[in-house]
Amino acid sequence: MIKLKMFDESRISKSMLSLTGILFALYIITGLLDSYNFSIPAIGNIFYLGAALGLLAAGQTICMLTGGIDLSLAMIATGAAFIVSVKSSSGLLVALSLALLYCVVIGAINGLAVGLLGMNPLIMTLGMNAVLIGVFTVGVTTFLQGSSTVPEALVTLSTASIIDTSGWVFESATADPRSWPFFASIVDTLSWPFFIWLLVSLIVLFILARTGLGRLIYAIGDNAQSARLAGVKVWQVQVTTYVMCAILGGIGGIILGGQSGAVALSLANSFLLPSVAAVVIGGTSIMGGIGGYKGTMMGTLILTLLSSLLTTINSSEAVKQMIYGAIVLALAWTYAKISEKS
Repeated sequence: MIKLKMFDESRISKSMLSLTGILFALYIITGLLDSYNFSIPAIGNIFYLGAALGLLAAGQTICMLTGGIDLSLAMIATGAAFIVSVKSSSGLLVALSLALLYCVVIGAINGLAVGLLGMNPLIMTLGMNAVLIGVFTVGVTTFLQGSSTVPEALVTLSTASIIDTSGWVFESATADPRSWPFFASIVDTLSWPFFIWLLVSLIVLFILARTGLGRLIYAIGDNAQSARLAGVKVWQVQVTTYVMCAILGGIGGIILGGQSGAVALSLANSFLLPSVAAVVIGGTSIMGGIGGYKGTMMGTLILTLLSSLLTTINSSEAVKQMIYGAIVLALAWTYAKISEKS
């Protein structure tokens, strides 16, 4: 048992070392193409842009550790942002409460269908995604009519730095962030989206590593039948994981809405595939039971840097999606081969 644990920890350390190497290589290549990417503000921008993806990927990590997946996550994220925007006229707290309720209900439906009814997670969540598209498409002209503009408070929370450094810049400094005073430029990288992502990440890491729920998530992903025979109420854990996934997706969607300033039904569509790719890049098995959120965080940063690199060379969104898809397919094939051998 001790040898197995040591082997597992060694494998995780090597995986994190490899991911760090890939991240560093991408950073060097991106910086060589545009020297601005070597500046501190550019580094802060990576964390700022990666926050929403990191939150969606956190939800996918929890689901995939149980052997599931949530393909409705993009529409859950979009729906949460849309509800906040449309219902903000009733008060921000009311709008946020309705968005939270929406996430809990959709997550619970997904979890109950997978856990109690035994539906395939991929089929169930793909179907839920189609249902949500239809509901919101009809809703924008009927029961969800209203402004699609995100409340100013959420725009600030999704875009601003925690500390305003505008008054710290010397008169001799130009508009180019590379000329800002060193300390001010470091502080300016601490944006609210990054802080929210960091806070949520610590909570997710604690749940997975230090709680009974986390141990049950890994146990179900490793062998759901054995967990069930051991007395674990598997369906309850699965409902909890899908609700958690939906809530994390909702938070990410609201941040995306705040960063764009307005909400459209396609708001989070381009984040669905990267949210899955970040998880598998981070070493979480699509079969469940292996992996963790530390790797997903590295995967998120790698994909954010990759996106920045592709933007630098003027690649289209279609090319980015092709690359994300190729990554998922390649790693899925790898995991399948490993499972066959074991």
